Amino acid sequence: MNATETETASADRIAAGGIYRLLVVFAPEETDVGYSRVLDQHALTIGREASDASTLQLQHARVSRRHARIEAEGSDRFLITDLESRNGTYVNGRRIASASIGPGDVIRIGSTLLLLQHLDARACQLMLQPRHDPGELVGNGHTMAQVHADIAAAPTTAPTLIIGETGVGKELVARAVHQQCGRQGPLVPVNCSALPDHLVESELFGHVRGAFTGAEGRKGLFQQAEKGTIFLDEIGEVPTDVQVKLLRALALGEVRPVGADRERIVEVGVVAATNVELEEAVEAGRFRADLYARLMAHVIRVPPLRDRKEDVLVLAHHFLDGSEVRFSPDAAEALLVHSWPYNVRELEQVMAPLRERALALRRLELGDLPERLRSPLAERIEAVSPTAALPTSLLGIRRDSKPDAKELLAVLEAHDGNVAGVAAFFGKDRRQIYRWADGLGLDLARLRERIQDES
Repeated sequence: MNATETETASADRIAAGGIYRLLVVFAPEETDVGYSRVLDQHALTIGREASDASTLQLQHARVSRRHARIEAEGSDRFLITDLESRNGTYVNGRRIASASIGPGDVIRIGSTLLLLQHLDARACQLMLQPRHDPGELVGNGHTMAQVHADIAAAPTTAPTLIIGETGVGKELVARAVHQQCGRQGPLVPVNCSALPDHLVESELFGHVRGAFTGAEGRKGLFQQAEKGTIFLDEIGEVPTDVQVKLLRALALGEVRPVGADRERIVEVGVVAATNVELEEAVEAGRFRADLYARLMAHVIRVPPLRDRKEDVLVLAHHFLDGSEVRFSPDAAEALLVHSWPYNVRELEQVMAPLRERALALRRLELGDLPERLRSPLAERIEAVSPTAALPTSLLGIRRDSKPDAKELLAVLEAHDGNVAGVAAFFGKDRRQIYRWADGLGLDLARLRERIQDES
């Protein structure tokens, strides 16, 4: 959201619960990405024709003059209605005549993808403030703006607790906190859930020679993190009998190695993380209330990927290692519609096997993605099947033999450069289409660019 929009959104609305906005997250003209419009009680028309201030203008050819209308329906709900557009209006991958939508829903108008968002008062303020160095964290959305602000406010002398689901990137946040605090020592990560119960105390605090059979003296992880930061991931898994000693380390900076007769002072910052609400563990007696209170000195909540959809395509590009890779509208829509139950880690794993091909072709198609991501766009997949009505330009082309360059070019143009559609037309695997194109000297990336420019 830009400054002008925030200033024009009334202070009363922001104070009462924030604002709602439509954010462009994908567009044929990449310069449109990031543009947004605040929604209010007045109906907003989306289309190619800008009649007045109540119109969101999208000038791409696939957008009808008056494509769709959005109007307030109730508390945090809006009604979107298709205005008999040529190419249809889609919500979360499905074509609609009208539908009730809310924050997080993905809307497709032509080849443009918009995200309906709710920004609370704090998010509105943070979006207007200068951003701090994100370090290794990727994403510029309003939810990550809050994370960056919380990192910047991390104390140097008190613990920080990071709360977030598995796969959201808690260790990257811990690393950012470590750097923000300017500590000179190392960041020492510890997966508390992976430590056997009988070794937790020894691993964290060390042990002296002879502490147990065969024991040699060894520094614990707290001492290894001297003048740096120890990152206690999944701290809720620490056994209750060790928690009291952990509390002493946090409160007094003292640790006692197993078998030692006195404490040792350590100068170390503490960042802990959990994927569960520790308050429930406290109530169940699995976690000490005094340790919980100490950890709550500063809390950073990392949102799941489904709550930061504005960053999905940015992250996908990051994992492909290629800013030059362009996504087809269908591929971008599939990535945005997916719920990502395993968060950023799942997105990284989806992108990893696609990296080499996407970089070579400078393009990511819907057919490149796993079936579970393609299925919400089933209507679009069926629309390019071999049984669909053929345009006149394709009636003379045989599907049971290899096409020549002119024929393959005609089919590609008929399908707007969509290789999945061409593969369906010939009843072939997508890889065969790429092989044909290579053999016939057709540059698919350039062809798609030309088709988009002409559409």
